[in-house]
Amino acid sequence: MHQSAAPCQPQQPVLLCPATVTDPSLFGGVLSVLSYQDLIAVGLLVDEHTKQRLQAAVINKLRTAVAQALEDGETESATAVAQVRVHVRQVDSMPPYWSARNLTLRHADGLSTFCFDASHLGLEELLTDLTCVDQPSVSEVLTIDLRTGRFDR
Repeated sequence: MHQSAAPCQPQQPVLLCPATVTDPSLFGGVLSVLSYQDLIAVGLLVDEHTKQRLQAAVINKLRTAVAQALEDGETESATAVAQVRVHVRQVDSMPPYWSARNLTLRHADGLSTFCFDASHLGLEELLTDLTCVDQPSVSEVLTIDLRTGRFDR
């Protein structure tokens, strides 16, 4: 008579030494044992974590830049800015990218400030990095809600 095999126990999480994932030579060893599908899953997970961190950095920079612009009177309205729209730029045959050079600020009172340039605040570099994990199409606009931190396309 055939006995059924014992049920498989769920795999326990494996704790790795931080150097295993921060030292490229050690991390390569970890990656070398993963299947193709596992490598894709790890890549997607890394991209998602990168995107979340970049979005947090972008929103922090924007909140600071917008507060300063309001204080300096550089906006169409003195009311708080509720949303920032980030427009795409494309230079020559390069792929489109999110740009801090031509932002639109939407104030809580419904007025908008057009062509707000925040490239001098370090935002351009963050948006370029965000483009690497969140590639826009030519005509897309990224809307960032400064109250909730939500990013919408």
